[in-house]
Amino acid sequence: MPRSRGFTLYEMLIVLVIVSGLTVLVTFQGQRHQQLLAERAFWPSWQRMWTAGRQAAIRRREVVGIRVISAQHVVTLSTIKGHQVLGQLRIPPTLQLRDPDTAWTIRPSGASTALRMEWYSTASHNWIYQTFQLGGAIFYVETTSTRRPPRVGAT
Repeated sequence: MPRSRGFTLYEMLIVLVIVSGLTVLVTFQGQRHQQLLAERAFWPSWQRMWTAGRQAAIRRREVVGIRVISAQHVVTLSTIKGHQVLGQLRIPPTLQLRDPDTAWTIRPSGASTALRMEWYSTASHNWIYQTFQLGGAIFYVETTSTRRPPRVGAT
């Protein structure tokens, strides 16, 4: 009886298991990588939007509002008087703001109240603290693996 040159059933199953395993591994790693990239791209975009809001308040000489709507995963920049939307920014679905529906204003001078926002990343499992300082002229983003205790008397 001559030997066949094709794969046996066992060899075919082994190859199928290896290819399936690699496909699943690459798919999940690729998805996580894309989520992390979306989060990294969010922070500079948020900085640009904040700066644009400050410039709009100064240029228009009116109060500009910024609102984070967690349920819709969006940050909205708008005028307070005319309720004209000046810009919107999508929040990556893997970022969760701990204080939902946060809103504050930028005064015509370009200043804003000091603020600390607490975010949680489901992609990296890190806590992200966004701190607005110097009347809102600058904000910092700091990532940590552990959650900080709440500050007494601060928002």
